[in-house]
Amino acid sequence: MTRASTLYSFAFCVAAAALGCGAPTGSGAGTNPIDDAGADAAATPDAAPTGYTEPLCNDTASLADLSAAYMNTAPGLRAAARGIAERRYPIGLAFVDVQSDAQLGAWFRQRNTFAQVLNSFEVAVHEGGHIWDITMAGGMWPYRLREDLVIRTRRLTNFNRSEILTLHTDPAMDSYDEVYLAGQSGAQGFNTLLDEYVQYTHSLASRYCTRDGLQAGTRISARDGILTMMYYVELYLKIARTQHPDDYAEIVGDPGHLELIRTVWARAEFWLARTASLPQLGLRDATIRTWVYDPENLMEIEMLPR
Repeated sequence: MTRASTLYSFAFCVAAAALGCGAPTGSGAGTNPIDDAGADAAATPDAAPTGYTEPLCNDTASLADLSAAYMNTAPGLRAAARGIAERRYPIGLAFVDVQSDAQLGAWFRQRNTFAQVLNSFEVAVHEGGHIWDITMAGGMWPYRLREDLVIRTRRLTNFNRSEILTLHTDPAMDSYDEVYLAGQSGAQGFNTLLDEYVQYTHSLASRYCTRDGLQAGTRISARDGILTMMYYVELYLKIARTQHPDDYAEIVGDPGHLELIRTVWARAEFWLARTASLPQLGLRDATIRTWVYDPENLMEIEMLPR
């Protein structure tokens, strides 16, 4: 599996210059997406190890009428994306609506059929989350986790996130480092890293809710993405604490940052637990998980002030 086949390029972020390049989960090779134990997702939610919970999606809601009505036009694409969001991942509806037709269309590399639209829906949610943040940003940085939960943090000017590479356990096993920790993207700081942290949680959740859109025999990096961002957040905090004390003081001195880091961590664990039995939603996630839950890294989350 090459980096190019695992990651999408994120041209929007370069043009916007306000966010880091994104690499939503999208392609891979592997196993059957339908034969799993997750068909009861509309039932009572399972709590994450942290106790976090949220309503689960109706992952079996019929999309047959949307498929039958689909037309490969800008209005047709929007109607399909909105319909999928309304039925499968309502949190993502605002991320679809905030985009122009050109922005929305950019995330669907193939859109001739409704099946292709469904397969790329998660990408539109991820990138639409970035666009929502840019559109709604003011003096504070807004991060939209759910319809009822937007956490706002201070805008900080911190050290480059490329410094994460100095502590990285194994960059050769990381499919995301060249996208987020190098070049123009690597020159960005903590706020944009946290934006990826938020959006990759949306990626995993929305992909779970639309996993019937995966082609048989396909495996994707849905869990890999959020686990990688959890790891990057840990390492950024470690470097801040040990090498950039002023930056660390700004981060831990802002209640919004503390709430965001903890809440997204809990939400990520909620969806990681929900998808644990689905091998098709991960590629290298078992390896990345060992990095995240290494006690020397996990301590950075556990030691945050309360």
